[in-house]
Parts: sequence; structure tokens; C-alpha cells
Amino acid sequence: MRIQLVFWFILMSQAQAQALAGEFDQGNVFGEPEVLAVDEAFSLDVVRDDAGLQLLWQIQPGYYLYRHRVGVIGSNRVGKPRIPEGIHKEDEYFGEVQVFYESLVVDVPVKGAEVETFLVEYQGCAEAGICYPPQKRQYIK
Repeated sequence: MRIQLVFWFILMSQAQAQALAGEFDQGNVFGEPEVLAVDEAFSLDVVRDDAGLQLLWQIQPGYYLYRHRVGVIGSNRVGKPRIPEGIHKEDEYFGEVQVFYESLVVDVPVKGAEVETFLVEYQGCAEAGICYPPQKRQYIK
């Protein structure tokens, strides 16, 4: 009987498997919520102009970024990031925090026009209760 079941699952088409998985309200057949890869959940674009840097995040529905986990590290020519106020949230990991949904734009002043190497740090979570580890991305602009 067990061999027949294994054989039956192997023969199932992908559409049938997806339909079966869709019957489980938890996200997948194992009951685990499905989450996006971090770069899909939080798409980051960095633009440099005469005033400095602009960090532009597109945040997918069901995901959020922590305000207190957004930062920029660079030379002494890189100023303090101007991060807007976020939405207040009681977070199970950090307590009372500010978060961003949908998008986030952060302006970072940079003195001079020379090329600058800098590190962008951020962290976010899925509303499904899964948080990503802190992220670091290096840019040369």
C-alpha cells in the first residue's frame, strides 16, 4: 500500500499538487507559512544625485521593515540618514517599534561628488511571524 501511495504522488501533476496544497490554509502541505526571499520582500534601489543618496525600498504586501534597523555606514562624508516616521507597532521581538509597509524612501546627505563606498543595513519581517536576519548591502556610488 505504501509503495502505491508513493507512486501515486509521483504521478500527480504539478497542478494537482498545487490544488492539494491550496486546501491547506497554512501556506503549504507541511503547514509552514510561505515567505518570499528577502530581496523579493524588500526590493532596494539606491540612487545618487548632487544632494546625496536616496534609498528606495518597495515592500511587498504582508511584509514590513523596522525603522530602528535601517542604517547607512560610510566615510565621514556620509551624513545621518533622514528616516521618516513609521507606523507604530507592538512587536513580539522588539516591543514598541516603528515599521514601514509598502515603501520607504530614505535620504542620505553626502558631501562632495566623489565616488563613495557605503553599507546599507536593514531588517524586516513577514506578518506571518517570520523575521529575516539583519541585512547588509554594499554599494559604490
